[in-house]
Amino acid sequence: MRPRETFTESQEQRLLQVRLACPDITRACDLARAFADLVRHRRGYLLLEWIRQA
Repeated sequence: MRPRETFTESQEQRLLQVRLACPDITRACDLARAFADLVRHRRGYLLLEWIRQA
């Protein structure tokens, strides 16, 4: 869950390959990143919407 700008080129490519191969992993990654953003930026008011999406 570290920032994507810290990935190496090979890590970025591997993540892209995995995301393209499995839509469920793509969705899980997106939800995890969104949740981390909620917590990091103290946006608790968006939690119910996140739960609905999850």
